[in-house]
Amino acid sequence: MKQIYLGLIALLLGLSACNNVDLKPMNASDGVTNLVADYTPGSRELTLRWVNPSASGLSGIQIIKDDTDITNIDGVVDSYYIKKAPTNVEVSYTVKARYSDGRVSQGQTVRVNIPYESKGSGSMIAMLVADDYETSADEKAAAAWFKANYVNSGKGVLLTASQIDELDTEAHAACWVACDRVGIANGWTNLPASLVSNEVINALKAFVTDGGNLLLTNHATQLTVGLGRLPEALAPGIFGSGEGGPNPDIWGSQPIIGNTEGQIYDHSGHDIYRGMKFVSGLYDRSIYTFIGSGVKGDHNCMWDLNSYGLAPNPNVVKAWEDQTGSHVLGTWNHVVDYCCAGIVDFDPTTTIAGRILAVGLAAYEWDLGGETNSCQDQLEKFTANCLRYISEPPTSKVAMLVADDYEQSADEKAAVNWFTANYVNQGTGVLLKASTIDELDVENNPMCWVACDRVGIALGWTNLPGNLASNDVINALKTYAADGGNLLLTNHATQLTVGLGRIAEAYAPGIFGSGEGGPNPDIWGSQPIIGNTEGQIYDHSGHDIYRGMKFVSGLYDRSIYTFIGSGVKGDHNCMWDLNSYGLAPSPNVVKAWEDQTSSHVLGTWNHVVDYCCAGIVDFDPTTSFNGRILAVGLAAYEWDLGGETNSCQSQLERFTSNCIGYLK
Repeated sequence: MKQIYLGLIALLLGLSACNNVDLKPMNASDGVTNLVADYTPGSRELTLRWVNPSASGLSGIQIIKDDTDITNIDGVVDSYYIKKAPTNVEVSYTVKARYSDGRVSQGQTVRVNIPYESKGSGSMIAMLVADDYETSADEKAAAAWFKANYVNSGKGVLLTASQIDELDTEAHAACWVACDRVGIANGWTNLPASLVSNEVINALKAFVTDGGNLLLTNHATQLTVGLGRLPEALAPGIFGSGEGGPNPDIWGSQPIIGNTEGQIYDHSGHDIYRGMKFVSGLYDRSIYTFIGSGVKGDHNCMWDLNSYGLAPNPNVVKAWEDQTGSHVLGTWNHVVDYCCAGIVDFDPTTTIAGRILAVGLAAYEWDLGGETNSCQDQLEKFTANCLRYISEPPTSKVAMLVADDYEQSADEKAAVNWFTANYVNQGTGVLLKASTIDELDVENNPMCWVACDRVGIALGWTNLPGNLASNDVINALKTYAADGGNLLLTNHATQLTVGLGRIAEAYAPGIFGSGEGGPNPDIWGSQPIIGNTEGQIYDHSGHDIYRGMKFVSGLYDRSIYTFIGSGVKGDHNCMWDLNSYGLAPSPNVVKAWEDQTSSHVLGTWNHVVDYCCAGIVDFDPTTSFNGRILAVGLAAYEWDLGGETNSCQSQLERFTSNCIGYLK
């Protein structure tokens, strides 16, 4: 910019010489003096103040930040206010005087480093659109949905580019930047002018640098370059902005990438797809659907991974992820190789503390020529998932609570090892023992998995081992659940539903085992379809806790979700015999139990097709328990089969991660 400006000055001087206009040379007295930077400790607000020269012809002020960002002010002012100045880094501000004849004075510079500790991320979600967003039917429809579901409920704020100074990490956890336009050219600088103004780019840079998270959709994915998260050489290259036309197909996202054994990346269980329908029969693999038949713009703005010269070994997806610190979460519906990236999750870096989730698939479209989108609920669910995913505070971690002596149980030890590898080591989880229960905090831990699977313990929650039934643990868990923390109770820990007061002692789990067990060749799992009477069948096979699992037929009277195969099984049920509580048989005891306890029976033994028992129960929040409690008491839920390999291990792990995701 400086070179351009100096070039213009030279040109003006040249033109002036041709017209025999004599410009006086600048001297020190023609510039501003006494420049200072005022700020209050603990605040990001900064005011530059200076004394203007007395020379005639003064018409404006030029302010340069770090020799690059230039702001020209028309009019003679002697101060400049910055609402959110950069902090904890030295910044230089240079102020120059501008004259009506085109001259610009030498500048005076002040350097400032504002020490500042963030007061924490806000909880609101912002949506940023161009000032003229209503000229795009897609952007207008997206903004209308956001207003109805976030703004009107007090959870979000809609900002146009002219309101960018309202974006603040201390108010907003995340910001969705939406742009989907007909006719714009490729390149982030060609986005609508208001979205790429210096003010907007600088504000977004500051937001993401300070830990604010961004969702960039459609053409806005190019801001990964504009904000410096990617170099220009890695900009999205698969680009479209045409008028489009009628198309009868169903479009969506393919989350399973790769077609080589050992190099398949399966993100179908990722949080951005939570609760969506994984639809089969449309393309080579199942897909998550976004839009159905209608007038489609076909506005891809995504990455052609074969165009960047990335190493093909092991594959370009892996090379891209390593190069950019990211994860490719989705591609075109029909793609089963490594060629392109349509949904990319960019991890925080040492210089950019915020996460950036970019969705550049043309399938992500909000207006189909005014026609009804047959997949509208899925598009909305996906968007809500994305906003929830990026707005979770970085301090938020799921917790696992075990007994102080958990290593005495091979099952508990194996479960802890899995949780440690997949959550603790990834920075998304924390392992707690009964002795460290005071570290459980509902503000940092949205859910807590309490695991207990022991040989030889007696029936009753007070007999739980390793201080799990201590006053400290029980009181902490009561407070946690009352404050809205969600609990996953597995195996013998399901008895804590009584210990915490969620259900009465009279309704305690009665189908109980804690024996040594022995070899068993069968496959065990969960039966999610309960009942055998017409009109009284409860089908939970599509529930979130079973998402992405294989519904296996041919094992029992109905298909089941498998948890464990052949091995040494403990047969440690800790579940509910619904026929033992004196519940009304009409219409059935499942319905009576659910009404009595405000719950939902989501699973029973593999082979059971009537209403006799409840192995997986989802207890709804109540007026005194704001948290949800999911209890898994099936003996089929077992983490160690006598040291043998579990043929259904991937399904057991998928089920567990589903339960954790459902509760967090």
